[in-house]
Amino acid sequence: MQRSPDIAALLERPAREHPERAALVHGVRTISFGELAAASERLASALGLSPGERLVVVAPNVPALAVGLLAAWRSGAVAVPLSSRLRGFELRRVFADVEPAAAVCAGGGTAPGGFDVAAEIESLAPRTPTLAAHAVLDELGEVLHRSRSGAREPAPSPPGLAAVLYTSGTTGEPRGAVIPHEMAVAMARNLAGALGEDAGATYGMVVPASHAFGLGCLLSGLGAGATAVLFEASASIDPLVRALRARRAPVLHGSPALFARVLRTGLELPTRSGFVAGSPCPPAILRTLDERGVRLLNLYGMTEIGATACCRPGDPPETRHTTVGRPLDGYELRIAREPPSARSGGEQQAPGEVQVRSRYLPHGYHGRAWGEEELTGDGWFRTGDLGHLDGAGNLTIAGRAKEVVNVGGFNVFPAEVESFLLTHPAIEQAAVVGVAHPAMGEALQAFVVAAPGETLEPRDVVRFAREGIAGYKLPYVVKVLETLPLLASGKPDRRALAGEARAESESAPEPAGIGRP
Repeated sequence: MQRSPDIAALLERPAREHPERAALVHGVRTISFGELAAASERLASALGLSPGERLVVVAPNVPALAVGLLAAWRSGAVAVPLSSRLRGFELRRVFADVEPAAAVCAGGGTAPGGFDVAAEIESLAPRTPTLAAHAVLDELGEVLHRSRSGAREPAPSPPGLAAVLYTSGTTGEPRGAVIPHEMAVAMARNLAGALGEDAGATYGMVVPASHAFGLGCLLSGLGAGATAVLFEASASIDPLVRALRARRAPVLHGSPALFARVLRTGLELPTRSGFVAGSPCPPAILRTLDERGVRLLNLYGMTEIGATACCRPGDPPETRHTTVGRPLDGYELRIAREPPSARSGGEQQAPGEVQVRSRYLPHGYHGRAWGEEELTGDGWFRTGDLGHLDGAGNLTIAGRAKEVVNVGGFNVFPAEVESFLLTHPAIEQAAVVGVAHPAMGEALQAFVVAAPGETLEPRDVVRFAREGIAGYKLPYVVKVLETLPLLASGKPDRRALAGEARAESESAPEPAGIGRP
């Protein structure tokens, strides 16, 4: 089989040099680097992928996810990791867009919450002409069941691609951010370099490896020959702490919400370092962790551009607590501000849009080149985030210009949730906004209008959403309105709805419907 360059070679080096060393720990099971390489070779042979074809891997944070990624790269194929939190509506749209040649799901085919991923993929096979093989894996990546079909060959991806990571755009349609091998290798090496002497230490992997932040952490750990202790983000803190203590893991990567949960419990971790990303981390959390001997490093990036900037262990506390650090190797940052005359009051130091340039960046999404919305005329990527750069090149994030809600470290675009709610036969209109939440940072509130002759109850809408979309995308509160407030353009007045949501969240003792991420 033709082998992908770069990322496969980087990740297979530990298997050659230290085959008996533990690569992954999940529950009571430990998988060595040699066993991981062998399992990925078996899966690659079973699927029979060709270079440039795409392999969908639906899995939580279990060894099978890493096995699927390596199987794709051994074959010269492109990995498409998907969260096991996704449901039928989301999976159908991704399959239609990415046109996979093969798909696997882990954990015996059943996702957390009882959703039958295997049955969903089976139902998608007749509607996915390119799908030649699909398989059910156990949590360790061994094939439990495999099906083949006569399928037309998918158009191969451009050379040099390692992965496609799906995110949702402001239109609500899934967008496949392509990850070149060069970017994947840069993430692995840059994050290892930022960790310094802890790069090869045992680390807790709570952030989903199917997302950009988690994937970067996993690639960095595997490339450095470190041992990953795998956990789901929704898992209870107590088992996580016990597992990290048992392995004496000095490194833990996670969202601010995770570390806030740890602090609330008062439990002592063996942690001394790690990355924190996914949403802005409150300086108070970082200061408290510093007092406990835990020096976290703020990390900044996006699915489209990879890990871009990071604090360093030797940075002074003020830098680590209030900025996301300096650009990583191969990346440049700049702040694009409107001309003073176009800004209210002519303020010279108003935050501007954070823009990124790098030799690692691709030229578009899967199937679509980047346009003016993504790139400036001189080739800088528009992040949609607002920020400042200090004299030392450290970036401070001031907010987000693009419409996105960050729920416990997961980015959610309201348009995607709205498009799903509109599939409910009794919903005629839907608008979703983000509101502050004490535990998750932000949560979603949905406003819906019933179709003529129909009756809607908030809890019924939440129940419908729970069965169709990921838990972190569920509306925390649903309000049924007779009409939505509209702008002159005819679009929902989101500012008015957000103001109403904020006012109600401050006064309501209990939400109408609850969706837990």
